Amino acid sequence: MESKRIFITGATSGIGRAAAIALQEFGHQVFAVGRRAEKLETLPTGIVTQTCDVLDVASIKLAVDRAISKMGGIDVCIPNAGLGCFDPLDQGKLEEWHQMVDVNFKGVLSTLHACLPHLVEARGHVINIGSVAARNVFPNSGVYCATKHAILALSESLRIEFKHVLAVTTINPGAVDTPFIQQTSNAELRDSYAPEFAKGMEAETVAEAILHAIQGRSSAIYSEITLRPSLK
Repeated sequence: MESKRIFITGATSGIGRAAAIALQEFGHQVFAVGRRAEKLETLPTGIVTQTCDVLDVASIKLAVDRAISKMGGIDVCIPNAGLGCFDPLDQGKLEEWHQMVDVNFKGVLSTLHACLPHLVEARGHVINIGSVAARNVFPNSGVYCATKHAILALSESLRIEFKHVLAVTTINPGAVDTPFIQQTSNAELRDSYAPEFAKGMEAETVAEAILHAIQGRSSAIYSEITLRPSLK
């Protein structure tokens, strides 16, 4: 399969970092963005990076423009940046609710809005990062689940409106062993959930699913891939 030009957000850690590395190792051109310059600098040589905050529309536009100048276009957009904060709804912190909506949904919208004209031109591929929470609702995570349900709806909308132009895949991972849970300020829940996340999948497993979706497009489009940790 020919090399693809890939734009990915949230590449400083976790799934985004693992995906950027796996895709570049497989021969794809990768333009990786994230908020922490010092983390981006540790990505392998050959991955082009730029500091970018998905909450800053101008920052995203600059990153996309630079990606176009470096790669000549964008074939695959992976708006991966996201976070989760867990709390019972009656104890939830409004600023954390807003932050999840801003990063998990509005950040995806802003990224796609900047990339979409280039993706249409390239007859490209959108890979959204959902969650098992896109199909289920769990206690203490209602707002997080709502943001991932929104991602699934957005994927379906893209698929309907661009069915002859774009491939659209939603990756729905279960628990992944990343620093994800550390963003929860509720110490009791954080300490309770941390062992379950530690037993979760490696970020590289999700990266393999992303790579599979891209490589498999030559014969089929994977509309949705759900991954859960293996039985241990």
